[in-house]
Amino acid sequence: MPIYEGIGMVAEKNSVVFDFGRAYTKCGFAREPSPRWIIPSTVPMGRNNQMQPIWNYWAQDDLITMLKEFLYTLYFRHLSVNPKDRRVVVVESVLCPTLFRNTVAQVLFEHFEVPAIVFVPSHLMALYTLGINSALVLDCGYYETVSLPVYEGVCILSAWQAIPLGGLAIHKRIESELMELATVRGSTDGEFPLAEALTDPIRESVLEDIKVRTCFVTTHERAQKLQVWGFARSNNAEVIPDPPPPPPEVKYPLDGDKIITIPGTLREYAAEALFELDGDMKSIATLLLDSIIKAPMDSRKVLAQNIVVMGGSSMMPGFKHRLAAELKSLVRDPVYSRKMNMNLFKFHSPPSKENYTAWLGASIYGSTDAVNTHCITKDQFITNNRHIPDWSDQAWQALSSSKSA
Repeated sequence: MPIYEGIGMVAEKNSVVFDFGRAYTKCGFAREPSPRWIIPSTVPMGRNNQMQPIWNYWAQDDLITMLKEFLYTLYFRHLSVNPKDRRVVVVESVLCPTLFRNTVAQVLFEHFEVPAIVFVPSHLMALYTLGINSALVLDCGYYETVSLPVYEGVCILSAWQAIPLGGLAIHKRIESELMELATVRGSTDGEFPLAEALTDPIRESVLEDIKVRTCFVTTHERAQKLQVWGFARSNNAEVIPDPPPPPPEVKYPLDGDKIITIPGTLREYAAEALFELDGDMKSIATLLLDSIIKAPMDSRKVLAQNIVVMGGSSMMPGFKHRLAAELKSLVRDPVYSRKMNMNLFKFHSPPSKENYTAWLGASIYGSTDAVNTHCITKDQFITNNRHIPDWSDQAWQALSSSKSA
């Protein structure tokens, strides 16, 4: 994009695309293949300017304050554009709170005076990157994992599934295993258990860095032994079986003067937090099968053979291979074999990294004429009592029809 754009109509300038994730926010312009910036979804708050996640708000007034600061940073520090000149495309999850959606629109309209806004569902945007109409979309994010079937361009909301497992669950697993198994060596003294050497909790950024640099998703066969080993440890069993032969341990620098020895078992056991069955016999693999079962009968085969995986937590090495193995194993279980007769699952590979697949779909969507049809102006927002209709609500169509009439 040139530094000086000259004078032109708003419609001639590419829309701004925002994807407010729980951990990271993606921002950039429509028609571009990747976000300009991917930054933490945090703002400095309070006297000490402590970083606060924008999703951790107590009331709407707190959210308004945080969004003003956060959007100011996005527009003027990162994108360097005038918000009055460009429409906005906002990617939202199926679990996005109505209060958050309405407050984002209120701040953009009343504080930044954007000309128009359109909110688009993240699961549907993933299909734009592939040019397909039907798929089973799995979004593995920071707090939760959501599965939603899309058939012929329509989200089957009655078949959506969610489970509170994501990147945060992996971070908690890493922290607990580090405290129990890891050792640390200082610059002068010897090697000690990490739990005895640390006085403060391990920072979230460190846990994430350990996950990204050292951890991976192991095979289905090794996972069975790891889960038995982990279950016996957590229940203080009298006899704890040995885990499978671990991968090599890793030396990780901490705070410049310490070296943590990360055990090989931790490296492959951390991701098991996503695949272990919980008390309700649910995991991220069962989400997909449950969504298929709840979908219409004639769409199940199409959904099983068109699986799209997105979300930052799905970027761990071996994730898709393990997910496919879990699905093939679960369909042989009587719980699912009685309800579905299929053993072929196929995965798409979108032309992007998993953490910004939805953003790329919104970038493609923002380059079409659909934005002109579905966007909402400030006058319509005020007329509708400062409420943005849900993308599955008929009020969306009503607003669009009144605008185009």
